[in-house]
Amino acid sequence: MLNTMLKKWWIILIQGILLFILGVLIFRNPVEVLTGISLWFGIILLVTGAIGLFGWLFSGSEDRDLWILIWSILTAVFGILLLSNILAAMKVITVIFGIWILITGFKLTSSGWSLRKENSLGWFLLIVGVLSIAAGIIMIFNISSGAAGIAVILGIQVILSGIALILLAFVKRSLTGKIEDQIKKMRSI
Repeated sequence: MLNTMLKKWWIILIQGILLFILGVLIFRNPVEVLTGISLWFGIILLVTGAIGLFGWLFSGSEDRDLWILIWSILTAVFGILLLSNILAAMKVITVIFGIWILITGFKLTSSGWSLRKENSLGWFLLIVGVLSIAAGIIMIFNISSGAAGIAVILGIQVILSGIALILLAFVKRSLTGKIEDQIKKMRSI
């Protein structure tokens, strides 16, 4: 297995290149990315609700909880609603994402305000926090800005993962030669 891991460094390189390309595509198509996320979110909610319903139906009467049944039905219905109206799903996701960015902005602003007298990191946190608050508000009220925001964060993550895999492939390639040399030296002794 070690031999296979060491010799197949190029597989990791290809994965890294593909992730990098995917990240670029995400940046170029933010609305399509948000549509795909919305579709998957609806499917996940529908399946989660259905599994909860089946679990409730097939459990013994002493294990049945009314709140689990209600929660499962609401989750499945919400999934169906999202799947039946992708535009609404996109708006829901951008609003949730915008609220998350808004809350993060308030936390960063609060931390930055507290730290601003101690060091320059406080001012940096304060500025990033204020920008996050503005971005969160924009995302909540503008679906295309929300789509772009989600695509930027997802795109950055995918590109960074691709770069990390590319670097890992080259590190793995250089280590392969060193390990093989050490194994040859040990066998010759």
